[in-house]
Amino acid sequence: TIIIVILFSVSLWQLATAGWIQGKSIVAQQLLNSSWNKTLVNHGKTGSQKVKATDQKSVTHKPWPWADTWPVAKLIVPQHNIEQIILAGDSGSSLAFGPGYSLAGAAPNATGTTMISAHRDTHFKFLKDVQINDTIYLQTADKTTRYQVYDLQVVDSKTYTIQPDTDDQTLVLVTCYPFNAITSGGSSRYLVFAKPGDLT
Repeated sequence: TIIIVILFSVSLWQLATAGWIQGKSIVAQQLLNSSWNKTLVNHGKTGSQKVKATDQKSVTHKPWPWADTWPVAKLIVPQHNIEQIILAGDSGSSLAFGPGYSLAGAAPNATGTTMISAHRDTHFKFLKDVQINDTIYLQTADKTTRYQVYDLQVVDSKTYTIQPDTDDQTLVLVTCYPFNAITSGGSSRYLVFAKPGDLT
């Protein structure tokens, strides 16, 4: 019976932890939405029409006073009822609250490869249901670009490298794989590739 009690206690702790993570991500997205809306209003007032994503800190609003990141874009995937604020940087502290844009890649809606990452069990859980030809919208303070999914891949992050500097405009959504993994830390990644416009 002691073993049963221990297993039950561990199960409850895991459920509580998962609930806390889910709850934190939901509350964070509400605060980020408010911050993003203020950013759009502020951007319109300043008339800064060519602000790089990496320079947007000066014209955006932090979602909370101690935040070390800020909103740079909004991801909209109509087929899956997704609207998520994208944060600057893809460090663990950013991904705890929402999808993060890799500063090593191209700025959102710019020429090159824009890489956006999020956790497979929270914000990018929906990627498992994304299909070829699905539509993705990426909104920045300057414009909204319509993308269409053209490829889905599972890769090993130890050997696969995404090329950020290209002449094409590509959006890549990245999350860990498999989606139902019990433990984290593996090297497999699930990639969703999209290009601007209607590709069909």
